Amino acid sequence: MPRLDHVTIRTRDPGPMMAFLEKVLGVKEGFRPPFPFPGHWLYLDGHSCIHLLPVDRKDDPPVGIYDHVAFAFYDRDIAVRDIEATGYRFEHDAIPGTDIGQIFVYGPESVKIELQYRR
Repeated sequence: MPRLDHVTIRTRDPGPMMAFLEKVLGVKEGFRPPFPFPGHWLYLDGHSCIHLLPVDRKDDPPVGIYDHVAFAFYDRDIAVRDIEATGYRFEHDAIPGTDIGQIFVYGPESVKIELQYRR
């Protein structure tokens, strides 16, 4: 059965991107195999779920190549409190016809993270 293993984000500046992901998701940088190019692997619950690849580019990627990645399920009140403390912009939404609420958090280089919770 296929399952999502990880998401790779190409970033101009890994420092702010790692700080954003750590603050919003609680990921921590961990082991990365000795590839012949730079990068960072970020872990959540012992799994390397986000890989960062530094790149040189002037502009953010065009809309549509990567819109967002979703992580579920969070306690809404705790998630909102923690996100407000980061200062990152966020907005609420909901998946129609379900009891799933959404919090979209906007970070560096147009990265958007979705946190889902049960309403």
